[in-house]
Amino acid sequence: MFCPECKAEYRQGFTYCSDCGVTLVERLEDALVFNEAVTESRDSPDYVGVRTVQTRYEEAQILSFLEANNIPAITSGEAIGKVYGLTVDGLGGTRILVPRNFADYARSLLDKADAGELEIAESPE
Repeated sequence: MFCPECKAEYRQGFTYCSDCGVTLVERLEDALVFNEAVTESRDSPDYVGVRTVQTRYEEAQILSFLEANNIPAITSGEAIGKVYGLTVDGLGGTRILVPRNFADYARSLLDKADAGELEIAESPE
């Protein structure tokens, strides 16, 4: 697994780059296609913000949660948060974006998770 932005290599099982916050790709050759798709998606009116987060940890948690619920998500934010790893009065915050047709469902799931209303099913193993 590779980060399409910084080209860092990850072991199998990882899905997001811890430095860039983007979805990993299987091969670096996929990075060009991925970067074009993300750029188009961020500029597309079909993606809407469902949450703004202040830390990389919170960002990773929400992205993983949405992915586990089959909701595609991307991030958009200030470069200062990625470079310095800090936020000040919202500067450096990251917006979590999902396709418009998933937005209500994503917000509902995130609200339920915040309220502790979701149960984690036990693994059959």
